[in-house]
Amino acid sequence: MMSRCEQGRSAALRPLALAVLMGAMGTAGPALAQPPEKPEQSRPEGDVPEWLRRAVPNPDDPARQQYSQHQKQRVVAEKELRKLRATYFKAIRNPKIRAEGIVKLHDYNSPALFPSLIEIFQHEQDDVRTAVVDILYLSASDEGDASLTWIAIEGEDPEFRAMAKSRLLERISAGNGASNRVRLVILQGLKSQNDARIGAAAQLAGQLGLFETIPWLINAQLGGSTASTGGAGGDGQGALAWILVGQQQAFVSDLTPVVGESAVAFDPQLSTLTTGTILRVFDAHVVTYRTEVNAALIGLSSRLTGRDMSGLGWNQPAWGQWYRDEGKAMIAAKRDEAQAPAQSPAEAPK
Repeated sequence: MMSRCEQGRSAALRPLALAVLMGAMGTAGPALAQPPEKPEQSRPEGDVPEWLRRAVPNPDDPARQQYSQHQKQRVVAEKELRKLRATYFKAIRNPKIRAEGIVKLHDYNSPALFPSLIEIFQHEQDDVRTAVVDILYLSASDEGDASLTWIAIEGEDPEFRAMAKSRLLERISAGNGASNRVRLVILQGLKSQNDARIGAAAQLAGQLGLFETIPWLINAQLGGSTASTGGAGGDGQGALAWILVGQQQAFVSDLTPVVGESAVAFDPQLSTLTTGTILRVFDAHVVTYRTEVNAALIGLSSRLTGRDMSGLGWNQPAWGQWYRDEGKAMIAAKRDEAQAPAQSPAEAPK
C-alpha cells in the first residue's frame, strides 16, 4: 500500500499523465452541455439527448483507447521500476552497481512510463535523476518535452528543476518551438495556488516567448489572501490583533467591613480603570508581489510591442486596459503569422 505522501505525489502527477498521454487541450472531448430543465419522460428507443451524448465517454475515441493501453503498461512496469530502485539504488552506495542500474533504467523509455519515472525516482541521488532527465530528453518526443516542463515547474528539488529546464530549453531551441502539450503544462502552472510554481511557469513562458500567456501573467503577477473575523459584530472569534495606548489607575470599588471582638477592620476590593485609545483589527488583506511573473510579463509585452512596457509596473487596471486595446489584437496577429505556411521564393509576391 502507498503512504499518504506517495498518494499525494501520485495525485500531483495525474495532470502530467493526462497532458503526456492524451495530448493538448480539447483532446479529451467537448465540454459538458447543460441538460434541459424538464427532460422528456419518454423517448423513442435510440433517441438520446445531445447533452447526454457529450457527457458519456466514447469508448471508441482513439485518444481514450491509447490512454487505457498506457495505463495497463504502467501498472506492470511500475512494479519492475520499484524493484529496480530497491535493487540498484536507494541505499546502495557501490558505484558499479548503481551504474548497472542506470543502464537498465534507460530501457524504460516508453512515453507511457514518463510520469512513473518521475514519481519513483525524483527523490533519488543526482546520478539517477540525471538519467531520468536524459531519458526524457533523448526520447526527442512531445511527451518527453511535456514531462521536462512538468519537472521544471512542479519538481520539489531546485537542482532537479534546473536539470529539466536546461534540457527543455535545449530541445525547444533546436526544434519548432513549444508544443501544445508544453503550453498546457505551463498554463496549469500559472493557474496554481503555489507562488513558486507560478514563478517557475512564468519564467518558462517568458523564455519560450509564449505571448498567449500574457493575460494569465497579468492576473498572476499579484496574489493575495484575506483574514477576517466577521467584523466587530461578527462570529465571536474576537479581533485579529489589537493595540492599546492608555493609562490605568487603580481605585477601591468595594469595601467590606470585618467586625471582631473589640476590633473593626475593612476588606477593600481594588479595580482598575483604563482610559485611552484601543485599535482593533478585524480584517486584513495581504498582497503578494510576484516579481518573476512581473518580469516575464514586461519582457513578453516589450518583445510583442517593440517598446519598453516597464512603465506599467504593477498597475493591474492599466495592464488590463492595454491588453484589451492593443495586446489582444497583437497576440492574435502573432498567432496567425506563426500558423501561416512558409512561402517558397518562387511563391513570394513580386
